[in-house]
Amino acid sequence: MAKTQQYPKELLTDIKAFFLSEKKNAEKRLSQISEEDPYHDRESTTNSADVTVDATEDILHEHATANKSALERKIKEIDMALERVDEGKYGMCKKCDQLINTDRLSSNPFALYCIECASK
Repeated sequence: MAKTQQYPKELLTDIKAFFLSEKKNAEKRLSQISEEDPYHDRESTTNSADVTVDATEDILHEHATANKSALERKIKEIDMALERVDEGKYGMCKKCDQLINTDRLSSNPFALYCIECASK
Protein backbone atom coordinates (compact mmCIF):
# COMPACT_ATOMS: atom_id res chain seq x y z
CA MET A 1 0.00 0.00 0.00
CA ALA A 2 1.43 3.38 -1.03
CA LYS A 3 2.07 5.93 1.66
CA THR A 4 -0.09 9.04 1.39
CA GLN A 5 1.87 12.15 0.54
CA GLN A 6 2.00 15.01 3.01
CA TYR A 7 3.40 18.49 3.04
CA PRO A 8 6.76 18.71 4.85
CA LYS A 9 6.58 19.18 8.63
CA GLU A 10 8.55 22.45 8.38
CA LEU A 11 5.92 23.84 6.02
CA LEU A 12 3.11 22.65 8.29
CA THR A 13 4.85 24.36 11.23
CA ASP A 14 4.87 27.63 9.28
CA ILE A 15 1.26 27.13 8.23
CA LYS A 16 0.23 26.48 11.83
CA ALA A 17 2.00 29.67 12.96
CA PHE A 18 0.18 31.58 10.21
CA PHE A 19 -3.22 30.22 11.31
CA LEU A 20 -2.52 30.93 14.98
CA SER A 21 -1.60 34.51 14.09
CA GLU A 22 -4.71 34.89 11.95
CA LYS A 23 -6.87 33.50 14.75
CA LYS A 24 -5.36 35.90 17.28
CA ASN A 25 -6.00 38.84 14.93
CA ALA A 26 -9.57 37.71 14.24
CA GLU A 27 -10.31 37.29 17.95
CA LYS A 28 -8.85 40.72 18.69
CA ARG A 29 -10.95 42.30 15.94
CA LEU A 30 -14.04 40.44 17.16
CA SER A 31 -13.51 41.90 20.62
CA GLN A 32 -13.06 45.40 19.18
CA ILE A 33 -16.23 45.13 17.11
CA SER A 34 -18.16 43.93 20.16
CA GLU A 35 -16.94 46.91 22.15
CA GLU A 36 -17.81 49.34 19.34
CA ASP A 37 -21.32 47.90 18.91
CA PRO A 38 -23.74 50.55 20.17
CA TYR A 39 -25.88 47.74 21.62
CA HIS A 40 -22.91 46.29 23.53
CA ASP A 41 -24.06 48.05 26.69
CA ARG A 42 -27.77 48.67 26.33
CA GLU A 43 -27.74 50.80 29.50
CA SER A 44 -25.46 53.37 27.91
CA THR A 45 -27.26 53.48 24.58
CA THR A 46 -28.73 56.79 23.81
CA ASN A 47 -32.37 56.81 24.70
CA SER A 48 -33.24 59.63 22.43
CA ALA A 49 -36.34 60.97 20.85
CA ASP A 50 -34.12 61.72 17.86
CA VAL A 51 -35.02 59.17 15.21
CA THR A 52 -31.73 59.81 13.40
CA VAL A 53 -29.69 58.74 16.44
CA ASP A 54 -31.77 55.59 16.86
CA ALA A 55 -31.49 54.76 13.16
CA THR A 56 -27.73 55.30 13.22
CA GLU A 57 -27.36 53.02 16.24
CA ASP A 58 -29.48 50.37 14.51
CA ILE A 59 -27.33 50.53 11.36
CA LEU A 60 -24.08 50.40 13.34
CA HIS A 61 -25.41 47.43 15.31
CA GLU A 62 -26.39 45.60 12.09
CA HIS A 63 -22.89 46.19 10.66
CA ALA A 64 -21.29 45.01 13.90
CA THR A 65 -23.47 41.88 13.92
CA ALA A 66 -22.60 41.06 10.29
CA ASN A 67 -18.89 41.63 10.89
CA LYS A 68 -18.96 39.51 14.07
CA SER A 69 -20.67 36.67 12.20
CA ALA A 70 -18.07 36.77 9.43
CA LEU A 71 -15.22 36.74 11.96
CA GLU A 72 -16.80 33.88 13.92
CA ARG A 73 -17.03 31.85 10.68
CA LYS A 74 -13.38 32.66 9.92
CA ILE A 75 -12.32 31.54 13.41
CA LYS A 76 -14.19 28.25 12.92
CA GLU A 77 -12.45 27.74 9.57
CA ILE A 78 -9.10 28.46 11.21
CA ASP A 79 -9.84 26.00 14.03
CA MET A 80 -10.73 23.30 11.49
CA ALA A 81 -7.53 24.03 9.53
CA LEU A 82 -5.46 23.87 12.73
CA GLU A 83 -7.07 20.53 13.53
CA ARG A 84 -6.09 19.23 10.08
CA VAL A 85 -2.53 20.52 10.57
CA ASP A 86 -2.29 18.72 13.92
CA GLU A 87 -3.62 15.51 12.33
CA GLY A 88 -1.11 15.83 9.48
CA LYS A 89 -3.97 16.10 6.99
CA TYR A 90 -3.76 19.78 6.10
CA GLY A 91 -3.48 20.31 2.36
CA MET A 92 -4.84 16.86 1.56
CA CYS A 93 -8.12 16.50 -0.30
CA LYS A 94 -10.81 15.08 1.97
CA LYS A 95 -12.24 13.08 -0.93
CA CYS A 96 -9.29 11.63 -2.86
CA ASP A 97 -6.48 12.06 -0.26
CA GLN A 98 -4.21 13.70 -2.84
CA LEU A 99 -2.26 16.87 -2.09
CA ILE A 100 -4.17 20.04 -2.88
CA ASN A 101 -2.27 22.28 -5.28
CA THR A 102 -0.29 24.95 -3.40
CA ASP A 103 -1.68 27.68 -5.68
CA ARG A 104 -5.18 26.68 -4.59
CA LEU A 105 -4.16 26.69 -0.92
CA SER A 106 -2.49 30.07 -1.38
CA SER A 107 -5.71 31.58 -2.66
CA ASN A 108 -7.92 29.63 -0.23
CA PRO A 109 -5.98 28.30 2.77
CA PHE A 110 -9.17 26.65 4.06
CA ALA A 111 -9.70 24.51 0.94
CA LEU A 112 -10.72 20.97 1.84
CA TYR A 113 -10.83 19.55 -1.68
CA CYS A 114 -8.51 19.54 -4.66
CA ILE A 115 -9.78 21.41 -7.71
CA GLU A 116 -10.84 18.18 -9.44
CA CYS A 117 -12.95 16.94 -6.52
CA ALA A 118 -14.33 20.43 -5.81
CA SER A 119 -15.51 20.78 -9.39
CA LYS A 120 -17.42 17.45 -9.35
